[in-house]
Amino acid sequence: MVVLLCLGVVAGYALGGLLTARTVFRRGRERFLRAGGARAAADERRVGTFERQERQQTEAFALCAGALWPVALPVLALHGLVGAVALDRGRPAESAAARPDPREVASRIEELERELQLGPHAGPAHRPVEQRALGGRPAGGRGPAGVAPSGGPRYPEQRAGAARSRYPRSV
Repeated sequence: MVVLLCLGVVAGYALGGLLTARTVFRRGRERFLRAGGARAAADERRVGTFERQERQQTEAFALCAGALWPVALPVLALHGLVGAVALDRGRPAESAAARPDPREVASRIEELERELQLGPHAGPAHRPVEQRALGGRPAGGRGPAGVAPSGGPRYPEQRAGAARSRYPRSV
């Protein structure tokens, strides 16, 4: 009898955790989709962004809330009150004014990428990496081996060895 009672308590706790985790995940996903200005939950671009960027964090938070469902459930039920009192979300006019329009942000990012030639606007590299490292000189245009274009030693060990040879070694 006691074993059945214990199994029932564990099963009830697991069921409560599962339902809480599903609810928290669903709310987090919907909140992300709404925050991006999506008109419908099926906006493919926002859903793809959620899957790539936010899904793991939302799942982790949902699992933690599911494991601690006796605490999380009252917080979910009183979400508005907790948000207004504990998190100071009582002034929606100020928060709406502080957030820029997502379309304006996307257009500004696109403009900056175009100016800096990043992302889809990146052009092909004009010079190979070796030439950029040598200051634009072709690989065959180097001076004697071990000598930098400035005429000094090319490798730091050469400079350090020369400096060490000036001073006597103490035993």
